[in-house]
Amino acid sequence: MRGALPSSLIAILFTAGVSCLLTSLPAQVVRADDKATSLELQGLDLYQKGDVQGAIAKFREALALKPKDRGIHDNLAEFLNNDGVTKYKNKDYAGAIADFQEALTLVPSFKKAQDNLAMANAAPLNVEGKALYKAGKFDEAAAKFRQALAIAPNDQSSRVNLDLAETEILTKNGDFAGAVAKLQDALTVTPDNQMIQTRLATAQAALAEAQAKEQKAKNSNPVPNPPASN
Repeated sequence: MRGALPSSLIAILFTAGVSCLLTSLPAQVVRADDKATSLELQGLDLYQKGDVQGAIAKFREALALKPKDRGIHDNLAEFLNNDGVTKYKNKDYAGAIADFQEALTLVPSFKKAQDNLAMANAAPLNVEGKALYKAGKFDEAAAKFRQALAIAPNDQSSRVNLDLAETEILTKNGDFAGAVAKLQDALTVTPDNQMIQTRLATAQAALAEAQAKEQKAKNSNPVPNPPASN
């Protein structure tokens, strides 16, 4: 049917938005002749060599010696946040959530960890929504994407996926104008995506065809003029 959107483009659905997660850099450690500082310096050296887990272990040891040291809290939170981002990229959402939560226990005002935790909590919902979408359960998929956006309003992947799920629902109901609007919104997030551009062109063609049929029907059945009054 000409008005339908091609199901072969279903792979357009986006994964969780890794690019939105934020990493950060550790602060400098003031040198001092004590065990905790030595552990901090060892941790920084490990971090610079790419061993984030080793750095976390060293800073946890330092924290045990100086539990109220603000610098240790800050740097350990930074390392946990960055480790959480790595786990998120590897789709270990549970591990990422644990890291972000621990970072926030150390530094409750850590904005990057707050935002990243929201993204990690939303990611499984986005994944569930994708599976429902691919199964043709567009209403249920849209509900999952809405839940994800309620947790992480800046999650662009969930926003685009919701637009695509709602496009399917609107198209099924013959609301091509609504489908066009949803696809245009998706393109504001990912303007260079050729598959969305293709779907938009298809939806616009279906809308134009529907409008032409409506106009033809009106022309074929003109409204009679009211009788002239005496």
